[in-house]
Amino acid sequence: MATRSFKLRLHVLGSKFHKWLAIFVGVQVLLWMATGALMSFLDIEEVRSEHVVSRAPEVLPADAVMPQWLDSSEGVVSLATRAVGGRAVTEVRREDGSVTLRDPESGMLLSPLPAASAQAIARRAWTGPRTTIAKTLFVEDAVGTEFRGPFPAWQITYGDEDNTRVYIDASSGSVLAARSDTWRLFDFVWGLHIMDWTQRDRINSWWLLLFGIGGTIIAVSGFVLLANRFPRIRRRAKHVPNAP
Repeated sequence: MATRSFKLRLHVLGSKFHKWLAIFVGVQVLLWMATGALMSFLDIEEVRSEHVVSRAPEVLPADAVMPQWLDSSEGVVSLATRAVGGRAVTEVRREDGSVTLRDPESGMLLSPLPAASAQAIARRAWTGPRTTIAKTLFVEDAVGTEFRGPFPAWQITYGDEDNTRVYIDASSGSVLAARSDTWRLFDFVWGLHIMDWTQRDRINSWWLLLFGIGGTIIAVSGFVLLANRFPRIRRRAKHVPNAP
């Protein structure tokens, strides 16, 4: 009988632990579902105030000092001297988003960059264990979900175990993105998480919204059902006869 009493107490203790753990975890699940549904409902452009605030760069004034070799100053928003592949260049950005690189002294057009320059940029960007350049590819279209522009760009693949790839803007020489096999795994899991199996960037799809609302309803109804059981559990506990 002592063994039976011990098993009964263990069962009651386990039930209480399970109940309170379910409540503790359930609160976070409820918050996850509710906030996920809310974020899916909100328009990301309104969240960022992009519908009322312009982020377009200001065009340089007409009387700004320009290099003599610049063929046209129309629509220029910035002139900057920076290092690309170990050499100084002048970067010219225009209002339409175009970027060109020129020699600071002669004004000679340097972009689009050749493969050798892109490889030099990739070597300088690498900070991991010593490796080599395994592959160089000129891309002008989206590469799956891992890179969608701007184009044209250079895809440089290193010879490391994770197949790390960098995308370098052929016009500006900027490192636009770094991808790897680990990134691909994360991207796949992220697509499952936000229920966007193709683009991986839509957090306001109807699927996610519907499942978020459905999950919230399930969590709330679960709390209601659990609360309704408390009086029954207390009444049942009062009528349990004392074990001999």
